[in-house]
Amino acid sequence: MPIYEYTCLSCGDRFEHLFRRMVEDSDTHPCPECGGEGKKRVSATNFAFAHPQSQLRGAAPPNTGTSDDWNYDKAIGRDAEARWGKIHENRAKKAEIVRDEAKKGRGITMDHLVKERDGGYRVVEEGERKAINQHRQAAFDIANATKKKSDE
Repeated sequence: MPIYEYTCLSCGDRFEHLFRRMVEDSDTHPCPECGGEGKKRVSATNFAFAHPQSQLRGAAPPNTGTSDDWNYDKAIGRDAEARWGKIHENRAKKAEIVRDEAKKGRGITMDHLVKERDGGYRVVEEGERKAINQHRQAAFDIANATKKKSDE
């Protein structure tokens, strides 16, 4: 049963929906916050390390596709889980700000938010957003020019 992620085109809320069927053709779903139209998003995959029972007593041989050190694999899994937890926590903070701004009549998305040093987020004003996009475009132009020179 697939879980799809959506972004509401009205309020900017990001939400998930679990479908009971294996195939869903619709690219939209109603937003649970405002009832607006939610557009399907491309999302990161979820994974878990799955080791056979035989590895519970020690490391597996190198030809099994896992590392030789079972504890190393567990550490990687715990680190990935902690990082994804932080990503979801930050995403929830952003979604709350987007909902609050939508109630004030501002149609912003999570892309309009920047992280502050204290861990919070603030809304980027229009002039600042334009400057950021100009700097980003300049960086892309430099990278493309460098790549072209290296290809020649």
